[in-house]
Amino acid sequence: RENVEIVRRFLVVDDLDEALKYADPGIVWNPVEESWSQGHDAVRASTARWKSEWDDYELIPEEFADMNDRVVVTVRFRARGRGSGVEIDARLYDVFTLRDGKIVRMDQFAEQSEALEAVGLRE
Repeated sequence: RENVEIVRRFLVVDDLDEALKYADPGIVWNPVEESWSQGHDAVRASTARWKSEWDDYELIPEEFADMNDRVVVTVRFRARGRGSGVEIDARLYDVFTLRDGKIVRMDQFAEQSEALEAVGLRE
């Protein structure tokens, strides 16, 4: 339950620097549409890239599943393309790995089945 609360706080804080207090300085960041990277600066750069491509960018955590040292989160992603105006309303599935009260890794998946498989479960 403690790990779920850490991840929830990380996701709902508006200020990224505040959110990064819940992440290990060497966090591995692996978003679905980018190559993995490592560290707080990598998370900042990745977030800046995503936000630069979208207007009205919103990530809404919907469900949290506690898997001991990992937390699987269903995240609703809503935005409008900055250049195209195309609106998107989709779900992404994040797997957060925690150690000693800090997030050490985030792996993102487009399909729930992929996220569940990553934690050793089947749909």
